[in-house]
Amino acid sequence: MRYTQKDMRERLGISRDTLRLYERRGIIQPEVDPSNGYRYYDSWQVNLIWDCKLYQGMGFSLAEIGEILHEDDLDSLRGRVRDRRDALARELRRLELELEECELYLDELGTVPGGLGDFELLQVEERLFAPAREVHDFPEGTTRAAIRFMNQETSLTRPLFWFPDISEGRYFWGFSMRASVSAALGEDVDEHGVVRLPACRALSTRCDAHERGGFDRELFDDLVEEAGRRGLRPRGDLYGTLVGRAHGSDGYHRYIHAFLPVEC
Repeated sequence: MRYTQKDMRERLGISRDTLRLYERRGIIQPEVDPSNGYRYYDSWQVNLIWDCKLYQGMGFSLAEIGEILHEDDLDSLRGRVRDRRDALARELRRLELELEECELYLDELGTVPGGLGDFELLQVEERLFAPAREVHDFPEGTTRAAIRFMNQETSLTRPLFWFPDISEGRYFWGFSMRASVSAALGEDVDEHGVVRLPACRALSTRCDAHERGGFDRELFDDLVEEAGRRGLRPRGDLYGTLVGRAHGSDGYHRYIHAFLPVEC
């Protein structure tokens, strides 16, 4: 039985352009009538087309599919499918991490503005930080490898500011990622030159930095003073995440969640 391109379009739902693409890639070899250039497809070509659609659905490229259909033995095919399974497992794990980050962010957004000015002693997990700007300027010491790494993983990062010394007004903005997320990705992040903000006990608060521009360390004086009232001694760098920017009838808001590592 021979089928025309019209048959293939109507019965298989495959366009003429797709059929021509499969032919150019060597996946199918229809019979061509030299007198008029019409193409005809037998049952074997139909089988190849169905197989091609199957492997495309599994994520294989047309080049790979051509090899599968015309070159691979069973061991080679098994190896390709195993590799695809492993890639899907990695993609699934990444999606799970992205979902977890989205849930955490949604929870954080729910804390403002109602929780502004409250203080909480938390166990904070280790974070990785790539400084991108010193206040508003690009610092000379920016580690480009760290920035490239974070750019590749933006869906798993959060904006973060960092005061290397809480007694100074000097701070950095950049990208941060939970160390547990990096470990789940299997990334060797140390080679990227990131700063590690270690796991710690931290006194935290949420505040509003309001209008655009930089902000002074004095914005966090209440946090430092609260630590003193509780008898907690700061033992690290003040840092925090940008919870979100929002416009309201009362003006512009930049909600900040700040952390002060302390000795209990």
